[in-house]
Amino acid sequence: MSQTDSLNQIKQDALDLKASLNLLKEEFLGLSLEFNKSLNEARSLLCNQDCQPHTENKKDTNQKTGNENVVKSIGIFRSCFLTKNGTPRQPGICPYARGSLTITCFNNPEHSVEGLSMFSHVWLLFLFHENGDYIPKSKVSPPRLGGGKVGVFASRSPHRPNNVGMSVVKLDGISGGTIFLSGVDLIDGTPILDVKPYIPGYDTPLTPSTAAPWITNPPIKPLAIRFTDHALSILTQLKYASDENLVLSKRSLRKRNCLRFFRSPEELKQSISDIVCADPRSVFRKKQGDTAFSFPVDSVDVKVEVRGDVVTVLEICQSEYVRGLLKRVGS
Repeated sequence: MSQTDSLNQIKQDALDLKASLNLLKEEFLGLSLEFNKSLNEARSLLCNQDCQPHTENKKDTNQKTGNENVVKSIGIFRSCFLTKNGTPRQPGICPYARGSLTITCFNNPEHSVEGLSMFSHVWLLFLFHENGDYIPKSKVSPPRLGGGKVGVFASRSPHRPNNVGMSVVKLDGISGGTIFLSGVDLIDGTPILDVKPYIPGYDTPLTPSTAAPWITNPPIKPLAIRFTDHALSILTQLKYASDENLVLSKRSLRKRNCLRFFRSPEELKQSISDIVCADPRSVFRKKQGDTAFSFPVDSVDVKVEVRGDVVTVLEICQSEYVRGLLKRVGS
């Protein structure tokens, strides 16, 4: 074998090794996410047990138990967003971002949503359940400020003394005890504490409203978006959800042969654009100079690269990482 052939063989071996390392990295990320999810669930169960009243005499139902202020999830929330990474920071930014809430806190859940279909939008009160062990601080750095700080109560930061969030989202329909929504900014599995109808006459201020200049005229400008020909080709090859409000069965999800929420290439392309134009990278990652990143949406992984004020969508694929995420999704 000549020296040139040996060098070519070494290069090929290096490429194969790199591909294997990338695959191992994806598998590790999937396993890490599963572990963190299980850990958070265990912590939640322990917290719920700690909040239960410890009393031997339960005959007097009117006796105070000390848990009057304990809250619990009212149902199961499913979303096109599987992780915090890539999820819009505010509701309505991505109009095609769909989710569903199946009420489980009543024996007859369909009774609890009677009359709700007469409203176009609803408020969702929920928990930021994946904050982990982060300790809230009095000042935070909103992404739109580009590193500047404001008081936590002057921001929408998820890291708050009480990790409660609220979003107004569009009500698309109701079937039984399941509510179908769009314009969501919540990840799959988010604990929903309450649903309230949005009432313009009450929820819209009667006096003129204002917002901070860094909201109305942020120093961080939206990025221009470009799709590679390869990414555009993949958009047309994917199988999309039916044009109806449906909750896919576990069997359909295991097949992983179609998207769960997006119904056309146009919807998925627009949604990816809505997500990346706001640059979903954290302030820390921007300071680190990270230009390439990826995020899961629905059942695909989106890989992008930022150069200057332009973000390029490089690839859209169904990776092992996303398949691992989908394993924990049920109907």
